[in-house]
Amino acid sequence: MNKLISLLLVILVAIALANADCAIDFDSDTVNSITSSDWSCLAASNQRVIMQVWSGGYGYTSGIASAVQGAQAAGISTIDLYAFLCNQCSGNSPSSSAIQSIVSQLQNDGVSYNMLWIDVEQCNGCWGDLDDNAAFVQEAVEAAQNLGVNVGVYSSIGEWSQTVGNLSGLGVDLWYAHYDNNPSFSDSSFYQFGGWTSPTMKQYAGNGNECGVSVDMNFFGSGTCSASTGSGSGSGSSSGSSSGSSSGSSSGSGSSSGSGSSSGSGSSSGSGSSSGSGSGSGSGSGSS
Repeated sequence: MNKLISLLLVILVAIALANADCAIDFDSDTVNSITSSDWSCLAASNQRVIMQVWSGGYGYTSGIASAVQGAQAAGISTIDLYAFLCNQCSGNSPSSSAIQSIVSQLQNDGVSYNMLWIDVEQCNGCWGDLDDNAAFVQEAVEAAQNLGVNVGVYSSIGEWSQTVGNLSGLGVDLWYAHYDNNPSFSDSSFYQFGGWTSPTMKQYAGNGNECGVSVDMNFFGSGTCSASTGSGSGSGSSSGSSSGSSSGSSSGSGSSSGSGSSSGSGSSSGSGSSSGSGSGSGSGSGSS
């Protein structure tokens, strides 16, 4: 019996080490639907989770507090949040006010989290000109820093240039998207934009399914992560809206939009390699 227990412990440790730097992320729709049994299953193969807390014109994710509690109860060690903000979306400008609203509501809900990622990607009708967009994103990052929030940026080499042009020097962590199904930072040409020379996290596959939950797959740190395979397209969704789809082009960039109801639209990013891999965080937006 003791030998059997020891063998089981060795197997569990091996699994944990193989997935030591695995993370998943999902959008606000999934945040509001995930169950405690889902969390228990996801926690077995992921050490980090990133959940959408703000969805453009749809605003704050109402179920974020219970979702964070579920992840914590399941034993997931690192919980991050991401916010899709857009300067043409209702209730998002100025971005400093939107950030203040996010942080205040999280405090009121008693939510503890590791990082807040600012999601920078294209969406139909969500953005103005490049200079205005760049100022909007910079203001959001600085507002979070001024509030004492550990903040970073999510984007891809294609989406960054399409959305904020040559903006650089933000001095925060980078979570980049490149759908090559390779959980490593060996693809340096895909994260050298915006002044960044090294990343914190990589979204390497999208539209995957773990434990019956729709997720994107991510790698962080310098350890190992057993690759989960997702499709080469990024799809975005938001409350009450339909999803968008995207594919990468031979130039490594692309864009897509998803139209929804009159109150908003879904968005997804679409930058990738010549193999047609795309990226998508599943953010939603509204321009009502």
